[in-house]
Amino acid sequence: MFNRYVAVRSTRLYINWLGMLLMGLLFSRQAAAQTEQLDVDRLYEKYKGRTETTIFAGDKEINAHVLISYNGNNRPYRIIVYGEATADADMEELVDQLCNAKAKAGYKKAVRSSPVNFDQYGMYENNIPVRSYQKGSQYAKYGIKKMEFRNQIQADSVTESTNLRHTSDFFYFEVGDANRKRTLKPEKFDF
Repeated sequence: MFNRYVAVRSTRLYINWLGMLLMGLLFSRQAAAQTEQLDVDRLYEKYKGRTETTIFAGDKEINAHVLISYNGNNRPYRIIVYGEATADADMEELVDQLCNAKAKAGYKKAVRSSPVNFDQYGMYENNIPVRSYQKGSQYAKYGIKKMEFRNQIQADSVTESTNLRHTSDFFYFEVGDANRKRTLKPEKFDF
């Protein structure tokens, strides 16, 4: 009888100990998930209050515009950095670096990606082809579009000819969270 009592008691202690261990693991995972910061929040801390920033592509310094979009709860749901760079700035290399960083951070490349229709203040052409990445509800889009072509006169000994030469690129970088965007409050219609 005594051995049975000891066996039952030790089994209960083991089950309680195992339960506490599992609960501790569960709470630590929840705490880690809650403290993991979204990329849009990390970038918001960097760019809040700014409308312009400087980025570097190769050895070129490029001025870029910053656009932050907010949801109905006044929380940022996407951050866009865009602008124009000279054709000799290595924007493709910069985009490759950004895409590689997203892949290392656990983002997956989107199988299909539609062009972004962006025309801030009517300054740039629409439909920028982008590379898209997704991680849960978070996303990233990086695109470059050849923008400006100018005449370049090539003089040779026989005849002068005019060729169009690519002189600038429009770039578009966007990071956001689709779940946060969905919290937009519909505006009450009043007529």
